Amino acid sequence: MTNEEVFAKLGEILQNDFKVPAAKITAEATFRGTLGLDSLDAVDLIYLVGKTFGIKARVDSFAELHTVQQVVDHVAKVKSE
Repeated sequence: MTNEEVFAKLGEILQNDFKVPAAKITAEATFRGTLGLDSLDAVDLIYLVGKTFGIKARVDSFAELHTVQQVVDHVAKVKSE
């Protein structure tokens, strides 16, 4: 799965489940700052990422991922392993 495909699916999750406007979803966007997600949203996002991409998504593995690009890179890496 390419980074572009991961970015597109992550964007869909953010738009559909968290009502984030598409224009705000950029590689540099931060989940708390730019996108306005809180800690409960973050847990929901981790669950949805795991479900959508078919990976084991643990909260601790996402703790240091603060931007959309960091999550895209992490998911792409896990999917390639």
